[in-house]
Amino acid sequence: MLMMDLFRSYLHQNRLPLTHQREAIAMALFEAEHHQSVDDLADLLRGRGEHVGKATIYRTLNLLVEAGLARELDFGEGFKRYEHQAGETQHDYLICTSCGKVARFRREAMDRLQADVASELGFAVQSRMLKIYGFCDACAGAESSGQAVGSPASVGAGPETG
Repeated sequence: MLMMDLFRSYLHQNRLPLTHQREAIAMALFEAEHHQSVDDLADLLRGRGEHVGKATIYRTLNLLVEAGLARELDFGEGFKRYEHQAGETQHDYLICTSCGKVARFRREAMDRLQADVASELGFAVQSRMLKIYGFCDACAGAESSGQAVGSPASVGAGPETG
């Protein structure tokens, strides 16, 4: 897998060992379809029979971010989430402030707007992260009917659009 080769190369260049635990954590993140918290990864690894402490997961995720192979995300939940950067194009996020659902999206119009604004202001863009907060369809419907809505504990568990 190309991502693992890149991670191995990064570790070698920085004279860091490739341990079984680092490899397991990296593979779990690279195989994930959605952004993962440290707890998500710990549960996933435990389910695979891997015994990895959270401190090791945090340190490995930091290495993956430094290597440019993962992105750290903060959706205002009090903890970070991570996603791999394998072949990823620029994308942005819609975040439900009621249940915590996160949907990824990409629109070429956003990319064009970014390029136009950057050009107009003489700015060289390195990255962009647009987070739009509001209500998903389910919560907007529940909100208008006065029903209780979901808990933010399931953030990122739902399907993402791209």
